[in-house]
Amino acid sequence: MKRVLMLGAGFGYMVLLIEAIRAAVAWWQGELALPGWADVALIAVLPVLAWIWWRYISPFGRDCPKCALPPEPGKGP
Repeated sequence: MKRVLMLGAGFGYMVLLIEAIRAAVAWWQGELALPGWADVALIAVLPVLAWIWWRYISPFGRDCPKCALPPEPGKGP
């Protein structure tokens, strides 16, 4: 049951992120002359969604303790 809930939450997050990016791009290109409340809300929440992606989902934003670090001087394998 937990796995189904996590998959549903992940799917909902990705849909929200994609729709927020779509709304922001349309607004930036001038396609939204008068954005509705949903578009404004999506554009407003986009930085938070991007931060969540960068901090928790992206492999570039995480501190990985198991990542390969160069050996310390004087210590070999």
